[in-house]
Amino acid sequence: MGSHTHLKKIILSLDEKFASRFLSAIREEGALLCFLFHGLFENDKEVRSGVTDPQQGITVAMVRAFLAHFHELGYEFVSPHRILEGLQPGGKYVLLTFDDGYYNNVRALPVMEEFKAPAVFFISSDHAGEGKAFWWDAAYREGRKCGKTEAEIRRTVAGYKRMKTEEVERELKREFGKDALRPVGDLDRPFTPGELCEFARHPLVSLGNHTKNHAILTNYSLAEAQEQIQGGQDAIQLMTGKIPEMISYPNGNSSVGIQEVARQIGLRLGVVVRAGKNRLPLKIGDLEAMALKRFLLWGDRGIDVQCQAARAHLTLSRLLRGFAVKTTAGWPKRSLGERIGENHVAIQSSGDKAGQSGSVGTDH
Repeated sequence: MGSHTHLKKIILSLDEKFASRFLSAIREEGALLCFLFHGLFENDKEVRSGVTDPQQGITVAMVRAFLAHFHELGYEFVSPHRILEGLQPGGKYVLLTFDDGYYNNVRALPVMEEFKAPAVFFISSDHAGEGKAFWWDAAYREGRKCGKTEAEIRRTVAGYKRMKTEEVERELKREFGKDALRPVGDLDRPFTPGELCEFARHPLVSLGNHTKNHAILTNYSLAEAQEQIQGGQDAIQLMTGKIPEMISYPNGNSSVGIQEVARQIGLRLGVVVRAGKNRLPLKIGDLEAMALKRFLLWGDRGIDVQCQAARAHLTLSRLLRGFAVKTTAGWPKRSLGERIGENHVAIQSSGDKAGQSGSVGTDH
């Protein structure tokens, strides 16, 4: 066992004990906890298939374990509409979110129905309209075929995230051919417009805005960002008759200006990719509501432990990371994560998008 893996196991074990002890001393009421998922896998074989970027590596069984954890503790699962109606200041709430618009998200419906848990699915509308694969899946798949290491793919994806989506897609087609963005099958493809329309009719399903073309909006001017967000609104309404009330900024990247643009378009809620509780009451109408925090869960560690860490929002690894940031400000960016096991904490923030989970591009 390598020293890094051994350190990871020690920290995760201590995290479990630390979060459990801390939870016994706090009140959990008065908070909305949002959670982010992407694609859903049936089993570990699918996760390791190489067809898609594994991202969080979450299976349907893990989503069920997640929902069961909060159901047993009396949390209420809510939709964007329920949030806008107003949450009780002393309540305990969970919002379930899925980014991108993978067709494989239909796998969530049976467990959502089992726990009467609504969810919001953020759709990149051009992907649904054109039937094209998501660029990070193409980069991962083609990179694997070429014999690139995980680290090499991770560096490539990190570079792509500083570009506009259209530029990334042109580069992938140039390097891997005109069919580079053709989906392999149901695991990596987006919803079709017809499927999305049918999916949106389910009473537990809400649709959200994820821009027209999964645009990492901080790479665009405000005028271009407005076009991306408005285009997403218009396309989703055209395909489904539904008008999103909530936006997920691709890759978690936003700014006050981008949030204000989204609000002016008519969106009333927004989510980023930064771990944290959203304290109640929410100030609907303020920019605070346009940047709600979300937790990420990971398939290579215990779901219950990660849920405990989210409820406590205080873990030993987070404290160590905060201490390291204060005492090692002059270290190179990646060495900080390598020294304190940042890649393996139970809940991660969006500060360093590429490679935090040991897979590629975890916050698309």
